[in-house]
Amino acid sequence: MFASLRNKAVALLALCLVPGAGICATTCSLAVGNVAFGGYDVFSPVSLDTSGTLVVTCSRSGGPQKSTVSIAIGPSATSGSVVNRRMQTLNGADFLGYNLFRDAARTSVWGNTAGIDTFVQTIAVPNKGSAEISTTIFGRIPAGQDVGMGVYSDTVTITVTP
Repeated sequence: MFASLRNKAVALLALCLVPGAGICATTCSLAVGNVAFGGYDVFSPVSLDTSGTLVVTCSRSGGPQKSTVSIAIGPSATSGSVVNRRMQTLNGADFLGYNLFRDAARTSVWGNTAGIDTFVQTIAVPNKGSAEISTTIFGRIPAGQDVGMGVYSDTVTITVTP
């Protein structure tokens, strides 16, 4: 069986007004690929782990050089939950639990509650230039799930705010 997670990236635009300077804008975009788990063995006593890279690129035209970037990962489209994300087979007959984490130990679930379970970092963006933030997203499918063979997938929305 093959399990993957399709990510939908949503880049938000932040506009600000600076007295005497007119309109300034910091925009950020996100690049992320599929977080592919590969084959899941229902008989393995070990959880199946994977990771992927998220890259946020911010550009600025005027305004403050430093900006706080927040990356939030929404709930599973299949389960509707951040805490209990799950993938579903293409025919919808079976579910496979998984989650996404901010740390390699896979103890901090990556969610969408600001100040609680999102990734936050300050970035210095040169005027009329750009800067990048790169971070790792860690995935885990817990061992011991009795599921049928098939292709499993899920979709989450990733939101970036400068």
